[in-house]
Parts: sequence; structure tokens; C-alpha cells
Amino acid sequence: MVVTGTIIYLVCLNYYSTEGRFFQAESLVAPRANNIMCNESDLKHFPNGSVDFRGFNNYTGYSSGCYVVPDIVHYIKFNQDEFSFIEMICIASILINHKPSRLMIHTNTFQLHGKYWTAIKRLPNFDRVNVVYLEKPTSIFGHSLDSGFGVWHASDIARLRLIQTYGGIFCDSDVFVVQSLHPYRRFEFALEWNYHMYLGNQVLFGHKDARVIPHWLETYKQYNGSLWYYNGGELPTQAVLYYKPELFHRVRDKFGTDLQMLNYLYNTTDWAWQEYQAIHLFINHQKYIFNESSVLIYPDSPIKQMILSVMQDYMYPSLEKTGELP
Repeated sequence: MVVTGTIIYLVCLNYYSTEGRFFQAESLVAPRANNIMCNESDLKHFPNGSVDFRGFNNYTGYSSGCYVVPDIVHYIKFNQDEFSFIEMICIASILINHKPSRLMIHTNTFQLHGKYWTAIKRLPNFDRVNVVYLEKPTSIFGHSLDSGFGVWHASDIARLRLIQTYGGIFCDSDVFVVQSLHPYRRFEFALEWNYHMYLGNQVLFGHKDARVIPHWLETYKQYNGSLWYYNGGELPTQAVLYYKPELFHRVRDKFGTDLQMLNYLYNTTDWAWQEYQAIHLFINHQKYIFNESSVLIYPDSPIKQMILSVMQDYMYPSLEKTGELP
């Protein structure tokens, strides 16, 4: 049975589905579109073909300004086959404000459905969305992910492995993308790490051969399932980032990963949210339930402005009542 399970897992890693159709994952390489990926001649390689980033400048990137990270956005959805309103809004922000070459929704369910999935399929650039089956990690280095915060920690591990497999950009399910994220694709690996905080893993950019990923994953040998952010942020900051700052590009206060976002988003009226590249909405840290009806009566605030900036006309209650939205 172990052999059978392994075969199924490997098959799932190498194939993705869109509306029930399966294709080999090699076809997921993002097209160059209007951006310029670095040429192979720009990169140094090891004999095994992986990129040799030794000596790479993660402060400036290549002088030509070419992109190292492919324009693929990764989104993880484990153990859920329906989307919330906020998840739909955040996916809309990716497709409308960044317009990636690919948005890969990685899930361990076989059929996505529901009102907000219907809305997502009507979004601009939905033809760039691929639904990809991904087995949820259940253990790491012999440590089970079945207790404590393990369900959420599985996503922390999967996002690193996805970048290691494909390269690209990872966005948490409640990250609202405000502007194009292309500037951070110039670096081997990029993340937000503010002065007074541990790293934020809600928005990540990386080449599949980024050197920091193996070091980060190695810290899971000291896995602690009872602490929310120990392995996701605290330990890798202390054990890796402090000692190997040359392995990544440090972003400060551009991805909204600070808890102070709660006050700015929900309790102010004139905060300049448009100046950020992306903002973590901390949706599970506030009590209001947002949907296409409730947001219209929510007090004027940045969160309301952000939602309405990407909420399509067909999501308004008046249109829902006419039967246009199932």
C-alpha cells in the first residue's frame, strides 16, 4: 500500500486539472508575455543543470533588470472545496492588479464549486488559472502534522516546496494584491521582514533553485506543532535570515504583513493603502463577516475601498436577486 500511495502522490504532483481535465505539469511553464526573463546565458549553472546563485546580488538583481522568478502565482487551498467571499476578492486582486501569466490553485480536493467559485470563473484573465491537485503534507522529518496547528503548518511547508518545484510567487488566501508584483521577480528569493518583526511568509518570491529554501526547510527538524508561527517565521528568521542575509532580498513594509494592518484596514478612513504592493488582510483576526451584501453597508474604510475596487458588478446583491448568480 505504501508503494501504491507513493505512485499516486507522484502522479498528482506531475499532473494538474482544469474543470476535470488532466495535463502534464511541464505545460505550466509561464510564457514570457511582456516581461523579460533572464536568458540562460545570464545565469551560471551547476553540472546538474540547477542555477548557481553563488555571488548573485540579491540587493539589486542582475544589472540588466531581467526577471529570475517566473510569473506564476501559487495559491493553496487544502481540505476545502468552496471559496469564501474574501478568497474570491483576493484572487480577483491577483488577476486584475498583477495579471500573472499563470495562477495555480493547488488543492487536495477533486472538485471546486460554490457561488464564489462561479464568480472566480467569470473574472478577467481567468483563462490563466489552473487548478492543480496537491497532496497535503502530513509529516516532515518524522514529525506528524496531525495535531496542534499542523493543518496550517502543512501550508507553510507546501508553499516552500511549490517554489522549489516551479519557482514563482506565493500569496496567502487573504492577501490582497494592490499593484504589479513584477519588481520582486528580479531576485533569487524575496520576502517581507520588517525591523521589529519575524519574517512574513504570506507573500514569497523565489526561483526554484533559491538557496534559502533548503535552509528554511531544514529548520523543520525542530518542528513545534503547538506554536503558530515558530517554524513559519520565528525559527527561520533567527536561524537562517540573520546569518545568511545574502540569500534573499529583504522587503520592508510593502506587503502589509504587520499586525498593525488590522487598525489601518478596518478602523481608519484615509490610510494610503494604494502605496503598498500587497496587503495581508488578517481576515481571521477581525470579527466582521464580509460578503457582497455586507460590504456595501460597512463603514467607509480602506478594506471597503479595496474590496469594491475589484468586486465585479455581477457580485452586487441587486444582480444576485435577478438570478444572474447561482
